Amino acid sequence: MQHSLISALLVGAAVTTACVPPTDTLSNTITTQFGILIQNPAFPTIHDRYMNLLPAGGGDQHLFLSPVANPTFKLVLNAGALAQGIIHAVIGGEYSEVDNTTKMFMTERDEPKAIFQPVYGCDPDTDQVQIQLEFVTWETEPAGGHICVRVASGNRGYEFRYSPPDNPAFDPTNPCMAVTMVVVSTAAPTTTSSSTSISVTTSTSASATTSSSPLPYTDMTAKGFAFVGCAPEERHATDAPGRTLSGALYADDLMTDGKCMDFCTSKGYTYAGSEWTRECWCGNTVAPGRQPATTVASLANCNFKCGGDATQWCGGDSWLSLYKACPVGGPCVNAVFT
Repeated sequence: MQHSLISALLVGAAVTTACVPPTDTLSNTITTQFGILIQNPAFPTIHDRYMNLLPAGGGDQHLFLSPVANPTFKLVLNAGALAQGIIHAVIGGEYSEVDNTTKMFMTERDEPKAIFQPVYGCDPDTDQVQIQLEFVTWETEPAGGHICVRVASGNRGYEFRYSPPDNPAFDPTNPCMAVTMVVVSTAAPTTTSSSTSISVTTSTSASATTSSSPLPYTDMTAKGFAFVGCAPEERHATDAPGRTLSGALYADDLMTDGKCMDFCTSKGYTYAGSEWTRECWCGNTVAPGRQPATTVASLANCNFKCGGDATQWCGGDSWLSLYKACPVGGPCVNAVFT
């Protein structure tokens, strides 16, 4: 059956009990732009992160796991080939004899493509139906194999690679971890993979229960902090006064918004902001010109999940999920976004 919209693919797919994926055969062409969420709960360091694009020479784009490189939700699938504009995903770069894997990247050159087939699957976190891109073949090579991610040379982040069928090679010092590639609608670039509308699951911080929000931020009012908005940082700001919050910094690969607020509170700061999945910035004032907007569109850049809790949002690439401590005994209300 032919589907052109990702939302149409999910009609009737939601379940209220254990996930049972539909058996429909999906089209290998998706014309509605989307992004790709990466899953493998066996490896928390890569689970629930996004596939990003990094410009390279000659118009090529390397594929890295977020937060490295640039987020993209402008991908399409053309007869199984992953594409964005004039470039498409190919396999054939930087072969590694150690683990017998080959790099996958995007180019406009006519090279053997990576071919995928959309299939229904189950979200390992929510047990809801989702759409996954199942790897079919590297053109000109035997069918089968899988896509995996491993740390790139120079420790630049996790890059995408192809591992052939029944690959006997393995590098224990830098394993290439198999991944599930989940289609995420552009209508909700910060959503979980199982829905085409933005949603945040209830989560628990270090000392208070957070509540759900229909927008991509974590509601921390139960902890005494109100969400202010998504504030630009140095690299994406139009001015250059330094950090948006110029106080203390706390970095943790298992960062949560609750940890960040606990840290800033312990240092006596009024503002707390999470960024880049793992950073927490504190301050008593917001740098001039950095006050975030209050439109729904302004939240789109704070689309990174927290390293310590994939149901929470921790800023973005030089964008800060900004919170302010509520007055003691006073109201604690998040900003209204229109």
